[in-house]
Amino acid sequence: FALEMLTVMKLGLKIGKDVDTETIKSAVLDSETSVAFGKAVDYLARAMKTTKQMREYLTKKVYSAEVVDAVIQKLQGYKYLDDQTYARMYAEQSKSHKGQRRIKQELINKGISHAEVDDQVQIDTEDQLATATTLAEKYLKNKPRDLKIMQKLQRFLLYRGFDFDIVNTIITIMMNIVVVVVTITGMSIITTLMRFLQAGALKLRLNLRMRA
Repeated sequence: FALEMLTVMKLGLKIGKDVDTETIKSAVLDSETSVAFGKAVDYLARAMKTTKQMREYLTKKVYSAEVVDAVIQKLQGYKYLDDQTYARMYAEQSKSHKGQRRIKQELINKGISHAEVDDQVQIDTEDQLATATTLAEKYLKNKPRDLKIMQKLQRFLLYRGFDFDIVNTIITIMMNIVVVVVTITGMSIITTLMRFLQAGALKLRLNLRMRA
């Protein structure tokens, strides 16, 4: 078997020196871990990965579970693997074209825990409404706004991961009539709708209610 030179130096191995079984096992583990760590760093150079993705990658390279665990622990120690940071950055990059529900599910599928996903992925409702509106506008471009198209739009937005309330709000807006009831503290939602008024695409009846 071949050993990394660093391992040989670390363990003080020399030609002709008697070596017991435990030392050999330790040397092999240390050497394999060193090689696997190098491959893991190269893998991370392409893009950030979750702990699950890294574990699957190293396992496919036929490294033992002991080596894989050692490499992952080392990567986490250097902060090369950080599921919380990954979840936060993934959400930030995805929120311009996906809804929160889909983003969360994709992160869970990548091996990040429900608790970490819930903690790191908190997209403002107004931001989601604005994103869904932009996607709906693109989807409806040059299309008639009839019932059949609106049903397809609804399925499209749900597939993108937006909640039912947001999707139904967008469908209502795109049908050109909406009644909006907001509290004084919720006035910011009007900003999202005003551009429809300016474009002449929306008849808006607004009821303001004071919050008790």
